[in-house]
Amino acid sequence: MLVLSEREQVVASTALDRELELLEDAQSSTLDFDESPPPDLVAYNELRSCAELFRMHSEGQLHLDPDFQREEVWPLSSQTRFVDSLVKQLPIPSLCFSYDFVTSERQVVDGRQRIASIIKFLDSKNWKLSRLGDIDQTISNRTNADIRTKYPLIYSQVQNATIPVTVLRCDLTKESHRKYLFTIFHRLNAGGMRLNNQEIRNCIYSGALNDFLKYAADRALVRQLFGRGNRKSRRFSNEELILRILSFQESHHEYVGPLSKHLNEFMAKHRNPDPSKLEEVSHRFRSTAELVFNQLDDFDGSDISSLSKATREALFVGILRNFERVTARDVTKNRKCLEELLNDQLFSTEALKDGLAARDKVIARLDRAVEIFS
Repeated sequence: MLVLSEREQVVASTALDRELELLEDAQSSTLDFDESPPPDLVAYNELRSCAELFRMHSEGQLHLDPDFQREEVWPLSSQTRFVDSLVKQLPIPSLCFSYDFVTSERQVVDGRQRIASIIKFLDSKNWKLSRLGDIDQTISNRTNADIRTKYPLIYSQVQNATIPVTVLRCDLTKESHRKYLFTIFHRLNAGGMRLNNQEIRNCIYSGALNDFLKYAADRALVRQLFGRGNRKSRRFSNEELILRILSFQESHHEYVGPLSKHLNEFMAKHRNPDPSKLEEVSHRFRSTAELVFNQLDDFDGSDISSLSKATREALFVGILRNFERVTARDVTKNRKCLEELLNDQLFSTEALKDGLAARDKVIARLDRAVEIFS
């Protein structure tokens, strides 16, 4: 029988923990379902000039949604080269918008970085382009204001340049349209820094619940427990974990999987809950986070932020489902419950890796957490 040394055991345990971390991160970007186009969702093509795109954005008709679209990730050199392509009238890849004909709102599905570059160039604010040797030297290292004044023809060429746009005419009150749009976001952002599921939900399921998720995730106490940094660096990971907790604390036995589909359906169903209901949810989640932070974080060497997402999820669900009982009893009892949870075989790294989001595994873990804190 092979016996590992203490150091070898630590190394093996660290490797397992890292593997589990990668599996949990992959859940946030995996599309677990494939939607076919609804027969009443219409896709059509149109041409839009850069001047039109700038006007539509300025008048609030075209939403770039920086929270959703990762803000600006193109370096200045890439933005400059894109403007140069417009000046030289080179072929430009098509953009993709969703158009909700009920609300008349247009959102950028694909092409935010290109549109952001157009807006910067045509805006009245000064914006200096990069000094590059492979672009038209009349725009190299010059501000947009300087180009507009000294080279009005070049400025007009950018204004008049047309870009093909694929428009998805949809009704986002329909579940089938939302599901398909979710799939489209995934497909069109398959390359580069791919959008994760919660970034997409932030756009498609905007509303009071989404606003709460962003507010709750940005509280210092929650960042301490779930993950530090700003939303851009976290890429909505805290928001997704809070969403998982809220969905499972309501009724985890209804979970059938896959996880991404479950969370989409929960956000769609509770997109704009009754204000009193949302206030109650907010109060309970805030109180639970405060209890975990004050009583359980750093207890006996337990760093809550270092636990797996599945374990933190179960911890919060276990407390929320026993809210009155847990908040009424003493610290010692709650710490014993945490210790029992962390020592339970269901929350070992090996057990979590085996069917991380499988229905029976998820329900068993949450049942155990509710039982421990009862």
